[in-house]
Amino acid sequence: MRLLRHLLIAGTFLCCLGAIAGNRSADDILRSAAGRLSSSPSVEAQFTVHGQEPVQGNIVMDGPRFAMTTPLLCVWFDGHTQWTQLQSTSEVSITEPTASEIMESNPFAILRDYSARYRARRLPDAAGKQRVELTPLPSADTTIEKAIIVVDSSNWPAAAEIRFTDGRSIIATIDHIGAAASKPASAFRFDTTRNPAVEIIDLR
Repeated sequence: MRLLRHLLIAGTFLCCLGAIAGNRSADDILRSAAGRLSSSPSVEAQFTVHGQEPVQGNIVMDGPRFAMTTPLLCVWFDGHTQWTQLQSTSEVSITEPTASEIMESNPFAILRDYSARYRARRLPDAAGKQRVELTPLPSADTTIEKAIIVVDSSNWPAAAEIRFTDGRSIIATIDHIGAAASKPASAFRFDTTRNPAVEIIDLR
């Protein structure tokens, strides 16, 4: 009888935990994911961008800054200026991207200021992960039509799908992610001294 009572108590406790997890609001989920990113000195991740051919890459994020490497291109963003180098050429373009343009390189950047630009709505979970849909507020100046952010049970972002108003879309999944040591500011800027032969195309 005592064993049965313990099993009933344990079952009730687990059901309550499941209900609490299932009732988390979209804002709670996104705030937790954003907090996980911002509380680490930096975050390193391996990802896959899904298109006609899957492309794998690595990214280091530190607040608004990030540095990304794939077989096709490398991107550095220091919070204001972005450098983009195609791996097939010796050219680097310099831009001052809009918030929407940043999403094309780093879809998870949407977590930084989502509440000021987007309305969040929780979607049904999939594969044990929490899913949130973001749609722009009427006042938002953005070329993003809709975004779906997937967050795992540890509050790390696990996937993102960004759909733009011109019909393009980006789907990225995180293969591995974790906290890392702080990086110097130079890690998020293109180093011209190490690449003197590179042609700089300044589009600012």
